Amino acid sequence: MPTTILSAIALGLVQTAEALAAEAEAAGEGSLFSGSFAEALWTVVAFVALLAILGKFAWRPMLQALNDREQHIHQQIDAANQARQQAEHLLDQYKSEGLQIVQQAYDDAQRRQADMLERTRNEIRLLKEDAEGDIEHAKQAAIEHLWQEAGDLVQGVTQEVLGRTVRPEDHQRLIRQAIDRVRQNSDGGKAT
Repeated sequence: MPTTILSAIALGLVQTAEALAAEAEAAGEGSLFSGSFAEALWTVVAFVALLAILGKFAWRPMLQALNDREQHIHQQIDAANQARQQAEHLLDQYKSEGLQIVQQAYDDAQRRQADMLERTRNEIRLLKEDAEGDIEHAKQAAIEHLWQEAGDLVQGVTQEVLGRTVRPEDHQRLIRQAIDRVRQNSDGGKAT
């Protein structure tokens, strides 16, 4: 096939050269083609030989290099497309994982908030119970102190009225009995 193309080109060049030479002779001018037929033929043969040599040693390797480069470029484009698809897949995967992490963190925060609220309520309840116990204890201590003071006053008045001293053991027994009666009366009043 390449030889038929080269032959057709060579034949076309020879005919063109002859036509131009004929015109130049008719006009009487000296031209590039005004030489003899042998010179024109050797010029065409040299040109065809140059085309054959260039075709074998220059154009084919150049075309092969261009084809190789085109294939390399196509391979790089395919590799870039695959890398882009993988990157998009990874991006989607990381987005999904990120959303899961955020949701999990939100759920953990909600759980912690509920736990802290429950602990705070329990601490408040315990503090309230402790405070009520402290208040009751302080109330009982104040009542005991008040009865002790009342007993001391009664003892002082008894000494003045009776004119004799009551022994400390008797004094303590009388005070305790009076306190117990008052408690029974105050507890009976609360129950009703």
